Amino acid sequence: MKKGVGMRKKSLARLTAALAAPALLTGGVVAQVATASPAQAADSPLACDASLIEKKLENGAEWRMCARIHPVKGLILEQIEFKPATGDYEYSGFKRIIDQLNIAQLNVPYDTGHVQYDDITSYGFGKQYLQEQGPEVCKGEALPVEQSFTYSGRLVERTIPGICVQEDPTGIMTHAQETQIGGGTLYVDHGTGLAVSSISKISWYEYQQRVVFDDHGQIEVGLGATGDIAPAWASTNPNSFFHNNEKTGWPLSGPSQVTSGGSTQTIQSYAASHWHNAIFKVDFGIDKAERQVVEQYDFSSPGAGTRAPIIERQKTVMDAAFSSVAGVDHDELSWWRVMNPASKNFDGHARSYEIVNQNYANKTIPYTTPLVSFTNYRACEEYASNNLNAGCPGQNVLDYVANDNHQLTDPVAWINVGFHHTDKDEDQSPMPIHWQKFQLVPRDFFAQKPTIKDARKCINGPFSSVNAVTKPCTPENTAAPKITDKNDPTAAVVPAVGKTLTVSNGTWRSAAQSLTYAYTWFRNGEAVATGQDYTLTEADNNSVITAKVTASATGFPSGTVETAAVTFGTPPATEDPTDEPTDEPTDEPTDEPVVAVSSTTAVKVAAKVKTGKAFPVTVTVKSAKPVTGKVTVKFNGKSKSVTLVSGKGTVKFTAPKKLATYNVVASYAGTDTVKKSSKTVKVKVVR
Repeated sequence: MKKGVGMRKKSLARLTAALAAPALLTGGVVAQVATASPAQAADSPLACDASLIEKKLENGAEWRMCARIHPVKGLILEQIEFKPATGDYEYSGFKRIIDQLNIAQLNVPYDTGHVQYDDITSYGFGKQYLQEQGPEVCKGEALPVEQSFTYSGRLVERTIPGICVQEDPTGIMTHAQETQIGGGTLYVDHGTGLAVSSISKISWYEYQQRVVFDDHGQIEVGLGATGDIAPAWASTNPNSFFHNNEKTGWPLSGPSQVTSGGSTQTIQSYAASHWHNAIFKVDFGIDKAERQVVEQYDFSSPGAGTRAPIIERQKTVMDAAFSSVAGVDHDELSWWRVMNPASKNFDGHARSYEIVNQNYANKTIPYTTPLVSFTNYRACEEYASNNLNAGCPGQNVLDYVANDNHQLTDPVAWINVGFHHTDKDEDQSPMPIHWQKFQLVPRDFFAQKPTIKDARKCINGPFSSVNAVTKPCTPENTAAPKITDKNDPTAAVVPAVGKTLTVSNGTWRSAAQSLTYAYTWFRNGEAVATGQDYTLTEADNNSVITAKVTASATGFPSGTVETAAVTFGTPPATEDPTDEPTDEPTDEPTDEPVVAVSSTTAVKVAAKVKTGKAFPVTVTVKSAKPVTGKVTVKFNGKSKSVTLVSGKGTVKFTAPKKLATYNVVASYAGTDTVKKSSKTVKVKVVR
């Protein structure tokens, strides 16, 4: 068995197992954000049930994923998939990008050398450290997170709004003005992104984990630090957060009075500088690949060109696990991508995602020295240092690389996003948030911009220029083609059996270098021949003859125009249309389709119900058209249906004896005019 195949199957199996039983993870799960539309039904559902996040952005692009809060790692996103706004033009449905994404360590060493924290493995971003996101914090939808943990010797069970999901503007994504000084056509995209975030408080620091999925397929992973800087009184002790060594800190106030050993002295104190070494774990799954390839690209100059230095690209296929250190294994222009060689866009290029990490690494600590490391997925390798998994306890990224003897086919990237914080006056107080981020950027995942307009689809590879007015993608006819007598083009056409007619190309404007033409002849509106010439026959007598000319070029849309008619003899009369109304009924079918509109299902039920007691579940279905039909409600293996009246219906269930949290699932089947929808909520059974 190939090593890559075995490891990927194991990787996907562990996702399914983790998400099939979310109650085993004391961080809990979140509620579904949106129900799938009928067009999405063909996509395989994600294995995360109620923790599904699915969002259609303003421009029509869609993201879906599973989201949960882990008691130690905090926010975990899994099975991340994207559908572009151009829909089937690129590919059908959703495509997988990442199997799992989360922070794997946050190492905070102070420049004084007196203390060093591992905020993830020593504390964690879940449990009591997870913060509520009320409406003053989350401007979108705050999703409930169920938690169970021990705090100060007591069991805490709570549900808090712990994950924020919202669509945020990302500014101008593209801008193309077709003429130099105003006028012409302007193509501009104002983008948005799906932001998924959580906030955790570790002592004086408060961290926001925030991942933004934009409408062009890019992913930005960020960690923001706010709260307060480390508190302390001024001291002459070098092992203090406010000490008197200017080389390891920064003054945040004027001189302070310090009393020590019975004497008082005036000193200038300095807030201790420190690192935030954040290492993220990205388990790639490009188009659900069984085998993926990691490539490193470096750039160098062999010498000068005619007007500028020549820069050449070198590709290295990384066959084995590795760590890359700046200045040793790569330079400032180097980058990496993860590719699925079996998945191609319609240009025939392999789909991949590129890692853009324009940060720096802390080279004073061995495992934070590499900017990026790659290993094959192994279940026990969970944290970037001080690993808590009993399968490989205490290990770090360097150990994972050293112990990996397989060909690199199931890649996990350990991305080091370093930030050295030298405090400043403006950090007090609270401290304005400072960010450390990296991006995952589609490289050939699409053949063209995933929001491309029809007027720009012809720009794919070498081209001169495109202008919607003078050089459009779709050829535009500016002078219609004409039918003439082939033997006497200047004379008026006098139709006769045996006479040969010909049609001109007409005049066109197009961005293509050259156009080719196709011709179709019509008799009374029905196609009878192709080619530029047509010889009249007896069948053409008493008819109307026209021709259509289609202009096209490889890689460009085509344009078609029809000539003026040539009348041969006396064509059959056609009935004049009438605007007079008729009262006579007709049984003839109509070709106009019935357009079904979307619906939303809401469920009203108590958050907690007592065991053995009956409780109501009220379902409301809303739509732009009248809502009729039935809704089905499922709870604890039982199913009940109710007919909607004015879009509402109520059923009753009896709470079981077992104390646990149960799903209540309401499903509206839809009608010919209203699409189906569903909603899942949770009910906790208590004594």
